Amino acid sequence: MKKIITLLLFLSLFSNLALASYPEFFGASYSTSSIGNQSTLDSNDPSNNYYTPAILGFSDRVNILMQATSTATTFDKMTNITVTNSTNSSSTTTGNVDNNYTKFYGSGLHFSLPIGFQHLGTLGISLFLPIGNLMETNSGNPFLPEYVMYHSRYRRTSIYLNFARKWSDDLAWSIGGIVGFQASADVKTNLSLNGAAYGSWGQARSKIAPSLGLITSIVKKFDQVKLYFTYQQEMKSNLHAGVTGEINNPSLALFESGIDSVIFYDPHTFRLGGSLQNGSTEFFAGAEYLIWSGYKPPTIYITKTGGVIVPSSNYEHIKVRNTINPRLGMKINMTDRWSVGAGVAYRMTPLDGDFSGSGNSIDSNTTIFTTGLQYRIVIWSKDVNLGTSLEYHKLQSKYVTKSTGQEDGSAGLKIGSGGYQIAGHIIAASFGIKFNF
Repeated sequence: MKKIITLLLFLSLFSNLALASYPEFFGASYSTSSIGNQSTLDSNDPSNNYYTPAILGFSDRVNILMQATSTATTFDKMTNITVTNSTNSSSTTTGNVDNNYTKFYGSGLHFSLPIGFQHLGTLGISLFLPIGNLMETNSGNPFLPEYVMYHSRYRRTSIYLNFARKWSDDLAWSIGGIVGFQASADVKTNLSLNGAAYGSWGQARSKIAPSLGLITSIVKKFDQVKLYFTYQQEMKSNLHAGVTGEINNPSLALFESGIDSVIFYDPHTFRLGGSLQNGSTEFFAGAEYLIWSGYKPPTIYITKTGGVIVPSSNYEHIKVRNTINPRLGMKINMTDRWSVGAGVAYRMTPLDGDFSGSGNSIDSNTTIFTTGLQYRIVIWSKDVNLGTSLEYHKLQSKYVTKSTGQEDGSAGLKIGSGGYQIAGHIIAASFGIKFNF
């Protein structure tokens, strides 16, 4: 009976699960990725709509950037650790955990469009989406060690809309938002077992409502220096579903439950940075401050509201911390057509602690190295840029030793006991084209 109920819950809800956006980890485009995943502060680069949309207010051209991306994760195998105990099975066993996540293929589209004959402002639109679908879902194993920031975090469609306006020749501002949603569902079922006189039936109702998180930015230009500040509001989309049903013919049980999850989460983000032009070389520096107080792992929690269903056991109480992510980059114009970029960044993990207690969410601080190449051509007096970028994320190695006792406090071994190494790397590549009309 429990297997039937579990299958029903998965089929009815997991088609809506997603997490945070792709550019948070891997940059908005090949041009921003190549300099350490930060703003290029080029008014004709529409991918700045993600980092600092105010810079688009200085452009009076139609700019379009399209790109394809590929991301692959590699994590060290965990061997001979406890994989079951009395909190999730009838026996204690040991085994291996691979964390082999599938490669991700995505795309990005960026537009900046001047508004009005007298340039009232610029509309910036950015769209990030997986290739072949709108989102991919995977909550991961609820018990075994899971790299929650990389499993399905960036495998969803996200949209950014901004309006930018030039206040003066050296000052511009913007206002806009990130588009999200809130989801709810109600499912009713009646399950008949083999040999029943009539078949099973079900009824479902769902609702998805849009939500909007504020984005605002400002840019100040000096002779050879540009400075910017951007604020992006927290975006948290919740899923709640009520599931009721009866297993009968023969009559066995009635179940009533609630299911809740944070299906994606973008933290409050404050960005501060700038650039310095020195001849054919441009230097970039920036930092992000992210507030993670509202973050929860992508775990489905099942609560009992009636009947015989057993609710989820919530043994994980993660500690989160706010993070500061510094970035450095440079771009060299080797000729009037060729340019090369390089950068380095540091991402603090929002998960605090040594992971020795109950719970399976893991992560560590990451050092990021990036590079890229661009080639400019002119077609019918219009600039066309071809570009590519490559980045390497190296996770800081950390050995996890679980504390004594099982997750529920009873004697025994926690899941993950025997010890394992948090270690691995991520490679992301992109290729794209930009048009300036």
